[in-house]
Amino acid sequence: MTTIDPPLLFINIRDWLEILYFISSIVLMLLAGVGLWQLKLAKDQLETSKNIFKTQSKRAAVEAAVVECRNFAETVIQESLALDRFCIKEGITYFDDVIFKKTDEGFSLDCKNVDNNDAEKLDGAEEIITKLMNGMEVYALFFLSGIADEGIAFHTNAKTFIELAETVFKIIPLCNIDKDDIKPVKTLYFMWHKKLEAKKLRIERKEIENKLSSYKEVNLESIGTN
Repeated sequence: MTTIDPPLLFINIRDWLEILYFISSIVLMLLAGVGLWQLKLAKDQLETSKNIFKTQSKRAAVEAAVVECRNFAETVIQESLALDRFCIKEGITYFDDVIFKKTDEGFSLDCKNVDNNDAEKLDGAEEIITKLMNGMEVYALFFLSGIADEGIAFHTNAKTFIELAETVFKIIPLCNIDKDDIKPVKTLYFMWHKKLEAKKLRIERKEIENKLSSYKEVNLESIGTN
């Protein structure tokens, strides 16, 4: 039986197809590599952008905190001092007579010792009181909203803010104020009050641990045990 060789043209086409298939495999591998590289590059750029955004946001929050702490000193504290001067000038003891007590659910105000004349005299300080209460509320909103760095403000103004907040709370019986009107002040007050208590407990724990570390227990042996 005679074997028929395939035509030379068919052989050449087959060889070229094999070569093209081999080359296309290499090209596809290169394209896949480039695609993966571009994907990694895009991911790195995204992470970089996120880090830049976080850094910028953190910097902006810190700058806002510094500005608000300065405003607190220049406005809110100044208004509280003006209120103190007004009370001294008019002989008003209202804020000393109102007993503030923090409770588990909020706070209570005992006004039984308040002089009614003092309450009337405080009408003359209406502008000062309004500025004080508005300043406290705006200050609290900046930190509760996350616009400004709350941690910086806590270390700078927490104790002063808590004292002034209790003064503001004592004004409630004199004004037609709803519970939600000074909600930001209440929220920041209780949050910072808890943080200060926790800080105080940590300090006390550290002092106790330091005392315990230097304490050496001595056991006395009973007579006749040797």
